[in-house]
Amino acid sequence: MPALYVVGALAGGLVGVIGFAASYTTLEAAALRWGFGPTLAAAFPVGIDASIVAFLALDLVLIHRGTPWPVLRLSAHVMTGVTIVLNASAHGGVTLSSRTLSHAVMPVLFVVGVEAGRRLVVRAARLAAGHDTEGVPAHRWLLAPVPTFLLWRRMKLWGMSSYSRAVALEKSRTIYAVRLEQLHGKRWRKVAKPEDLLPLTLAPYGLTVDEALMIPEQEQRAEAERARAAKAREDKAAAEELDRRTAAKQRSAAAQIAEMDADANVAEAAAVIQARTATAKAKAGADVVAAEAAATAQAEASARAAEIEARAFETAATAAARRKAAEDDQATADAERAAADARAAAADVDVRAADAERAAVRVRAAAADADRRAAADELAAAEARARAADADRRAADARRAVVDAEAAALDAEALLRLTPTERAARHVARIILREFAGDADAMSVEAVMGALDVAHGTASKRRQEAAELIAGGYRG
Repeated sequence: MPALYVVGALAGGLVGVIGFAASYTTLEAAALRWGFGPTLAAAFPVGIDASIVAFLALDLVLIHRGTPWPVLRLSAHVMTGVTIVLNASAHGGVTLSSRTLSHAVMPVLFVVGVEAGRRLVVRAARLAAGHDTEGVPAHRWLLAPVPTFLLWRRMKLWGMSSYSRAVALEKSRTIYAVRLEQLHGKRWRKVAKPEDLLPLTLAPYGLTVDEALMIPEQEQRAEAERARAAKAREDKAAAEELDRRTAAKQRSAAAQIAEMDADANVAEAAAVIQARTATAKAKAGADVVAAEAAATAQAEASARAAEIEARAFETAATAAARRKAAEDDQATADAERAAADARAAAADVDVRAADAERAAVRVRAAAADADRRAAADELAAAEARARAADADRRAADARRAVVDAEAAALDAEALLRLTPTERAARHVARIILREFAGDADAMSVEAVMGALDVAHGTASKRRQEAAELIAGGYRG
């Protein structure tokens, strides 16, 4: 097998190289006849044929990345048709002849080699990723189309990549159905238990006979597992409830013990307080007698002192009244002076307010003038924009007229069946008439090169031919 791989790779590569070389030579010669320059004629076949390889390579890259795009392969097939048609029409047009067939077969060889390489790479990539598929043989479609379609539909719906496995599943289900018929007779579909019919009922879902028969047992195990889980949850909840009740009882007993300790402490504290109260009452009786005697003596002394102080206070009160009257007169005078100052300050404030009002009036007038000037400037700017828009419109009309004139000239040239060289010379003549007032020397050779995308010598010839056309009366 390795030797076959080597031979196939060498032979396929040789055929591809020969096909590409033949296609390249044919398309290069045809491109020169079709008006391509020498540089573009040499690159034209590469662009046509290499695009097939490029599109197929990008298709392989996207398949490897898991994001296939069918447009790439379709584009490669379109370019295949293009290169075959171009090779066939390179010598005498697309007609059924030995000449066109000989030129068309070479790109076909090249494309077949490239497609073979692509198929090999895709096959290897799918094998490495574990996605290899085994299709339904063509003879089965021919011999049993309806059962084959049902088998193929089952494979596609349930992701069966192996035709052999699908056939084995179908065979096992058929054998199982025969066994049921042997056990239950002709009416086995109505007599057999639903569990026995599961392999046939679940056949569209890709399950084997053993998998289908295991479903009831699996359901029983699952139900038992769910029952065990529910019982475990109930046991856990009961244990948690018992723990909560035990903790509550412990807390209640602790509270009762604490309450009894508190009652004992209260009784002891009450006895101590009663003893201290009796001692304090005895001591307080003696203190009250002594305090009453001291208070009587102090009250008599205070009465005598108050009488003396009252006489002295009468004299001091008279003097204080006189001082108070003088202070009131002084305060009145100060208040009158303060009122006069306040009135003067109010007058100053009125004066400043009037000045501020006059200034505000002047500011509003200035703002109004600024608004008027801004409006005038905006009007002038709008007029300028309108003039600019008119200028742009006129320029666009001029460009459109130039394009229309160029299109009319091209149509006329097409009717005259001019060669590409004559068309290029007339195109340069129209540029000279339009942009250089008919002076051919005013248009540089570099400008001609840019307009025609040609070499320096070719551009110089086209300018000379354009000058001759203008001198002969050509006006576009």
